[in-house]
Amino acid sequence: MNVEILTAIIAAVIALASTIISIYGQGRITKLAHQLNQQSEEKSRETKVAEIMARYRDPLIRSAIDLQRRIYSTVRLDYLEKLYQRSQAEQNYAIQHTLFLIAEYLGWVEILRREIQFLDLGDIEMNRRLMQVLFKISDAFFSEKTDSAFRIYYGEQRAIGEIMISVGHTTIDSTKHECIGYASFVKRFNDPEFAIWFGRLKNDFERKAEGSFTNDERLIVLQHALIDLIDFLDPEGIRTPKEERQKISSVTT
Repeated sequence: MNVEILTAIIAAVIALASTIISIYGQGRITKLAHQLNQQSEEKSRETKVAEIMARYRDPLIRSAIDLQRRIYSTVRLDYLEKLYQRSQAEQNYAIQHTLFLIAEYLGWVEILRREIQFLDLGDIEMNRRLMQVLFKISDAFFSEKTDSAFRIYYGEQRAIGEIMISVGHTTIDSTKHECIGYASFVKRFNDPEFAIWFGRLKNDFERKAEGSFTNDERLIVLQHALIDLIDFLDPEGIRTPKEERQKISSVTT
C-alpha cells in the first residue's frame, strides 16, 4: 500500500478517535456539570429551608407550647370553669385568650406556609416530615371522627391564620412577617368582620366554661398532635423541658 495512502488512513483514524473521545468527554463533562448543578440547587433549597426554619422555629414552638398547655389546663385542671366563676373581666379573658392562642398558632403556620410555598421542597425529608406533623394538627382541628365541638374547617384555619398576620421588619431582600399580639387581638375582636371567624369556637368554649359540655376528645387529640410538633422541632428539649410535654391520657387515636 502506498505510504501516502496509509498515512492518510492513519490520520483519519486518529482524527475519528479524537472526535469520539472529544464527544464522549464533552458528554461526561456536561453530565457532571448537570449533576453538580442539581446538587447545588438541592443544597440551596436545603439552605433556604434551614433559614426559614431558623427564623420561625421559636415562635412556632412557643405558640404550640402555649396552646397545648391551655388545652391541658382546660381538660385536666378545669381552667375555664374556674375563671368563669369569677368576674366578668376574667370570664372574657378566659375565652378570648384561649381563642388567641389558637389563632396565634394558626397564624405562625400560615406564615411558614407562605414562606415555603414557592420552594420546590418535594425531595427534602425535613419538609415532608414537618408537613406531615402540621397536617396531623390541622386534621385534629377538622376531624369528623368526633362531634362538631371545637371544629375548625380547613379553610377557616387558613383564614384565621391570614387575619393574624402583620408585617414586621422589611429589608431590600425580604419581609419578616409576624403575628399580632394579644392586645391587638382583643381590640380587633370588637370588629364583627374579625370576630365572625371565631363565632362557633367562642360558643363551644363558653359551653365548656359553663360546664355544659364534657366531650374533650378533639381537644385531647389536638394536644397530642401539638406535642408531636414540639418533639419534632425541639427533639433535645432545649426550648422546653421534655417533662412539660405530658400528653393527656385516656383517648383513642
